[in-house]
Amino acid sequence: MDPQFWITAWNEGRTAFHGEHYHEKLTEYFPRFNPEKGQRVLVPLCGKSKDLLWLHRLNLHVHGVELHAQAVKEFFSENGLSSPHITQDQDFTHYTHENIIISCGDFFKLNEHHTYDYIYDRAALVALPPPMRKRYAQVIKQSLKQGGKYLLIVYDYDQSKMEGPPFHVGGKEIHELYEDQFTITLKESQKPKNEGTRLSAIDSLHQTVYVLEKIR
Repeated sequence: MDPQFWITAWNEGRTAFHGEHYHEKLTEYFPRFNPEKGQRVLVPLCGKSKDLLWLHRLNLHVHGVELHAQAVKEFFSENGLSSPHITQDQDFTHYTHENIIISCGDFFKLNEHHTYDYIYDRAALVALPPPMRKRYAQVIKQSLKQGGKYLLIVYDYDQSKMEGPPFHVGGKEIHELYEDQFTITLKESQKPKNEGTRLSAIDSLHQTVYVLEKIR
């Protein structure tokens, strides 16, 4: 998918995918990992999600990655955070406030190796069309430490009923992408709440929650 799709969506205010509250599955499942102060969590394609704040309040080092600078700037301004410290490298512009860093740039250029204790994906994998998902999974695999936990939330529905994103991602594909390096546990699959009219209109749609643990 052309990155311009998402840049245009932000510029035109087409951000129904942005949640105004902490995601209920994050607050339900993430505490079960028993996170410790100072551990690191990666949030791919984070937008301006308030979930970053919730993770920060667990005394974690939170690293979001987002393509569009406007989303990053809105995260800091809308949450009343002081002007972030801004640095740049070859691939990213990094915005830092306390233990929150949002790196603005192409997620596929993230070059972290076994850095993170956790990954939280609420709307990243489902934002990508099928040809891009294997590349995405490779970045996830190289970024997470052995023994690290990955909270993954996807949508399972008949793709013919709606043009994504968010796209359908089924259990078979999750296993194809990750079972070579992860144990995969399906936690729940049910009709989502408060996910917008486009999704709510699809009778077959389920929000599916997985917990993956990196074993190699």
